[in-house]
Amino acid sequence: MPLVSSCLGNFRMDDLKLMVKRCDEAIEQTPDQADLHRDRALVWTLLGNQAKACDDVELALSLLKQSSQPVDPMLQHELQVRQSTCKQSRTMAESD
Repeated sequence: MPLVSSCLGNFRMDDLKLMVKRCDEAIEQTPDQADLHRDRALVWTLLGNQAKACDDVELALSLLKQSSQPVDPMLQHELQVRQSTCKQSRTMAESD
């Protein structure tokens, strides 16, 4: 089975629910692909669902930690930046 590296091909800003569905299907096929979780996190963010986006970011980072393959440093960095944004959002929500 070919490795799907993105579920955002033919991206449609006007149909984000379709994009989530595509990512869900790609993740079902290859659940240990960190980039797919990163892509779905982006779509969740665009849909305004920060909690689900942050869940995907955490999952993607844990997949990178477990990976025996070389990790793409740009992917790792992007996920770490998003993770710190998630932590900031949670901290701000708790202090409201």
